[in-house]
Amino acid sequence: MVAGTSSDHLATPSVCMERPARDQSAVKVLMVEDDPQITECLSLAFQVRWPEAEVMFTHLGARAVELAGSEAPDIVILDLGLPDISGFEVLKRIRVFSAVPVIILTAWSEDAAVTKGLELGADECVFKPFKQLEFLERVKALVLR
Repeated sequence: MVAGTSSDHLATPSVCMERPARDQSAVKVLMVEDDPQITECLSLAFQVRWPEAEVMFTHLGARAVELAGSEAPDIVILDLGLPDISGFEVLKRIRVFSAVPVIILTAWSEDAAVTKGLELGADECVFKPFKQLEFLERVKALVLR
């Protein structure tokens, strides 16, 4: 076999992944955030740096669970402190039917909260305040893995 041919890559780990790799231009993002300033800030960041992404927003946890089921997002950005149910409860409910990557975006800095989120199935935790461009790169990395 000649090195560099496409048949060299038949047994790479990406072939065995549960979720197929996505074209980042076709990505659906579900953002669950009750702070309008953060929602506006990230909305603008997505428009500028990743305009092809479809971003859905809700500030309610129960609605987030519905959208995660009906819209099949490629990633969920989840605040823990929501007005109706906790972000932990949202994560638990989503994990019943989906393995979608979840990034917790929170102002809570307690180790116990981070640990609980990761134990419930979050893929990553980012603390507020955060750097927008770095955050978008984390989103892209999870979507494309």
